[in-house]
Amino acid sequence: MSVANVLEEGVSITPQRLFRMSRPQRLDGVNRLTMDIDGHAAHGVSPTATLGILIDDILGFTLWDRRGDRAGVVTADLSVDFVTPTGWVGPEVVADGRAVAITADGGIASTELRDGAGTLLATATAWGNFVDGNADRSTSVVRPSSAPGSIPDASVSSLTRIGARFEDHDAGARLVVPANPALANKLGVMHGGIQACAVDLVGAAALSRPDAPMYTASMRINFFRPAPVDADVTFTAEVVRAGRSVAVARVTSTGSDGRECAVATVTCRRPSR
Repeated sequence: MSVANVLEEGVSITPQRLFRMSRPQRLDGVNRLTMDIDGHAAHGVSPTATLGILIDDILGFTLWDRRGDRAGVVTADLSVDFVTPTGWVGPEVVADGRAVAITADGGIASTELRDGAGTLLATATAWGNFVDGNADRSTSVVRPSSAPGSIPDASVSSLTRIGARFEDHDAGARLVVPANPALANKLGVMHGGIQACAVDLVGAAALSRPDAPMYTASMRINFFRPAPVDADVTFTAEVVRAGRSVAVARVTSTGSDGRECAVATVTCRRPSR
């Protein structure tokens, strides 16, 4: 059972609770997180977008657990490959994280995600950079408190869960994530997994059409600077190639000052027959 299943009224909302994730576990050589997906439905948006927070969190936690005397870790780049984009079996997705290499300044972690039937859903790796100083700024973020029913059911789409909206865009797609302190990580900025979710949503929206549906097959995200939670963050997808079987988009996220927070490549593929 995830944290969100037993969340009490008045507890602050975090990205992990918003996406119905469990507390992290330390097993024999593996770090583990789970996400409640019982009743998961895409509602017309990319179904894999809901996994972004789970992927980034398990990779970040795996590196954080091996940081030594450093204060924290930030994700520098994230690579994800989705093997099974639909048809998941509940009640939860399990993510196991492993350290690939650790240096004095950071490291690489990998993860595999499997559903309740043991089917492989995705694989991912992340480069993380260790940071010093007072890395935990979570107490400076005034998060909203939960009320009865404030944590969305697993059936709620990721678009609704992060409160994002699509806006008109001539060539591609544009998604705006409004200011929301519930989307902050411990550094007080937008969680990398929330950004991954938004990248997936907007990339798939730019490439998939009702008459020619495609699913996100891979994402490669480079994080340049923190994305704020006290102002809008805009994710813009430009189509690089729109093939019949494979399509590619370039996604850029920008803060209200117009500076780039992250750049990503999203690849979508036609469903297998």
